[in-house]
Amino acid sequence: MNKNKRIVSLTAAALGLAGAMLLTAPVVQSAPPDWNQCMDPTDQIGCLQEQVRTLSDIQPGLGTVMIEYSNRFTNMYYAAKGGNWDFAAYQLKEALEIQEVGEMTRPQFANGLKNFENTYMTPIDNAIQQQDFPAFKTAAKAAIDGCNGCHTGFGFPYIQYELPSKAPTPASVRLPK
Repeated sequence: MNKNKRIVSLTAAALGLAGAMLLTAPVVQSAPPDWNQCMDPTDQIGCLQEQVRTLSDIQPGLGTVMIEYSNRFTNMYYAAKGGNWDFAAYQLKEALEIQEVGEMTRPQFANGLKNFENTYMTPIDNAIQQQDFPAFKTAAKAAIDGCNGCHTGFGFPYIQYELPSKAPTPASVRLPK
């Protein structure tokens, strides 16, 4: 047998043997990672605790939530004033949903937010359901006063909501057809 054929034969045999060994070798599985344990203290996002902490840190603060809340309140007011009760109800629902975000992301304010909802937003909801603008207007004024009192009570007297003199989005006040 010439030398080149012999090398090719030995190489083919070695590859065949290696392949056979791979196919018959037992599979060793490593345990899945324990996301509750930080194996590497420098890994800031690798374990579950750090992932949760990182996600918590990037959640909107109450200031961001309140900007949306005030926009919803303003739209709700002018929708009710224009007789678009469905849109007013929708804005109330959305305001309360964003409030829930504030309750979860800033739990130190959760009781105050819930109390505000029960004390001031429930009468607004009742007025919307009754489609009674005078009752709505009275409840909205009380809510604005309560809101500003809440800001003061929590140490933010410089944050005062004031109802704009006109609707920011005219589409919100159109009467339903």
